[in-house]
Amino acid sequence: MTSPLPNTPGTETAPVPTVVETFPVVGISCAACARSIESLSRSVAGVRRADVNVATATVTLEYDPLIAQPEEVAARLRQFGYDLVIAEQPSTALAESLERQQNMLRSMKRDVIGALVAAIPTVALAMSPWHAERWAIVASALCATVAVLWFGRGFFVRAWSQIRSRVLAMDTLVALSTGIAWAWSMLAALAPAWLREHGIEPHVYFESAATIVAFILLGKYLEHSARLKTNAALVALVALQPQTVHRRRDGRLEDVPVESIGRGDRLVVLPGERIPVDGVVCEGESWVDEQLLTGESLPVVKRSGDPVYAGTLNGDGTLEIEARAIGRGTVLGSMIRAVEHAQSSKAPVQELADRIAAVFVPVVIAIAAVALGAWIVLAPDRASSLGVSAVVAVLIVACPCALGLATPTAVAVALGRAAQLGILVRNARALERLVDVRHVVFDKTGTLTVGKPAVVDARWLAADEQQRQYAPMIRAVLERSTHPLSRAVAEWIGGDPRGEFAVEQVRGRGIRGSDGMHTIIAGSRAFMEECGVEVPADSQPGASEVFVAIDGVAVLAAWLRDRLRDDAASVARALRTRGIAVHLASGDRAEVARWLASELGIEHVAAPVLPHEKQDYVRSLRKRGDGTVAMVGDGINDAPALAEADASIAIGSGSDVAVHAADVTLIGDRLSPLLSLLDLAGALRRIVRQNMAWAFVYNVVLIPLAAGALYPIAGVMLHPMLAGLAMAASSVSVVTNSLRLRWVR
Repeated sequence: MTSPLPNTPGTETAPVPTVVETFPVVGISCAACARSIESLSRSVAGVRRADVNVATATVTLEYDPLIAQPEEVAARLRQFGYDLVIAEQPSTALAESLERQQNMLRSMKRDVIGALVAAIPTVALAMSPWHAERWAIVASALCATVAVLWFGRGFFVRAWSQIRSRVLAMDTLVALSTGIAWAWSMLAALAPAWLREHGIEPHVYFESAATIVAFILLGKYLEHSARLKTNAALVALVALQPQTVHRRRDGRLEDVPVESIGRGDRLVVLPGERIPVDGVVCEGESWVDEQLLTGESLPVVKRSGDPVYAGTLNGDGTLEIEARAIGRGTVLGSMIRAVEHAQSSKAPVQELADRIAAVFVPVVIAIAAVALGAWIVLAPDRASSLGVSAVVAVLIVACPCALGLATPTAVAVALGRAAQLGILVRNARALERLVDVRHVVFDKTGTLTVGKPAVVDARWLAADEQQRQYAPMIRAVLERSTHPLSRAVAEWIGGDPRGEFAVEQVRGRGIRGSDGMHTIIAGSRAFMEECGVEVPADSQPGASEVFVAIDGVAVLAAWLRDRLRDDAASVARALRTRGIAVHLASGDRAEVARWLASELGIEHVAAPVLPHEKQDYVRSLRKRGDGTVAMVGDGINDAPALAEADASIAIGSGSDVAVHAADVTLIGDRLSPLLSLLDLAGALRRIVRQNMAWAFVYNVVLIPLAAGALYPIAGVMLHPMLAGLAMAASSVSVVTNSLRLRWVR
């Protein structure tokens, strides 16, 4: 039977998988700009999804690589004043983005200073006894024009771009309000007589237009400065990769930028330098500090054939390595992508805020128009003064900055803090689900234990003199075994091996070695009985047994267990204190699982279970409906259960499959960051709720006040200048409140 040719009628071709990448974006001025960038990005053929994170100034694109490329999206965004930063090396992309962001911050600082210098005289003149003098009006007009049309020109440029892309955003409101205030004031200054002829008092609002621009620029400057701090986690990760490397080519050593490295290149890493790529050692030997990637505090010796990873620190030797993965393909690059992806993922509460913000601006414009109409109908004699003031104040005070920043800023800060605590979050939704967790299911081997057996009790059955004679011989045999129990006993014996032994592995039983003079056997109790060796009847609950006999006489008995993680007991106890049920699901023997559960105070045990049974166990807990279920694991066999759980957590020292299947990775080999993760999730929910409440209350209270609802009752109106100050203060307060997450312990 032959296969049909591709693309022939009736033939279904496999769909091309989409690519998901995160890129820095320069030019994001507010939360509402995100909708404009998302809309423009999706307008490019082949782009299926675009999610903008305002707090980190990034956009995550999902696109079909056969139809679209990031360069096309960059060209589209450039037409509307935004710039997409594209680079193969994560360090290059982030460094370039940060440099542009810093340049943007310096430019914003100049605009703030210039606008304040121009606005101060307009305020002083408006409050002086000469405010109605012709020269004072002319001076105010000149200063306001400089503030609004020069230092505030960015608002009008971006507003025009947003209108072209059929998006109404914050810049639309600012441009409308300051433009109306400035234009009306210029009309009143240039044609006061004409306005009086038509029964309109020529009031001017130059001080309002100028101070609104100054206050908003100041608020945006402070907001942008705070936003840059949320990238601390990415900056710390990218800083691990060197910018230049030593490449060996044609026998010569040359220093080249890391961007020019290709797969298969030979690189030389000198003592004290960071390794630039993932690769394999070809020559040399050295200690390598991998703590920043793995959490392992002890350096690891690297010899020919050993793998090395980008960002790790070389010790006192020189290594020559062959590059196998570069840039975003390295382990370090995958960590950077994970942080970027997590920061771009949106929690449900943020999606709600986005939907509200999408209709908020048109509603505000409608409210402003209604307010003006009401003033014209109800108080025509005051419409030219209070009506225009109400319109300007409503447009300014309703800018949805605080609403748009409420969630993404808090999430970005929380993810950065998580990275500092040794927690890599791939999905921001997981943080929200972890707040309501009521069941935590642990795997045993490699999760609650270190995954490496160690001798917990041992007893020599021979005299002291024989021990000294036998120990080097036993170690020589046991070191030849591939079984972890034999190797653990060899490590316990210590010393140097002695003797040349022919070794035979007895699969599932033990090992036998002979040097022609002595026969040494080591293995389980059953193996000893098969060989006719009498061994002690002693046993240890939950422990594995290894016996060693020489020439048919038992000389050593050892009991081994997979060592508990140092913090496993304290973590289990802390979870129970929080009212969280702790479960153990293991594929190990039931008696071993029960012993470990009793040591840790775990009441719920499922053992032995196969991978699909572990998944069923998690599913059954979820069906109870009494809270979310978190699964903590480390191995390939944990991947189905991790995928089934509401929130999945992997130990960083575990398998790649488990790490990639999990929402969260605890970098290193400790469990205590799990408690920090739960604390951080709870703090994030509180901060987001505070931010959202502040944003909603702010708009609900101040919009009616700006429209003049209290004027007929109390004679109170919100001056446009104060509206600008209040709007800037709201954004800064939300960002400042979010930054409190940096100190969660």
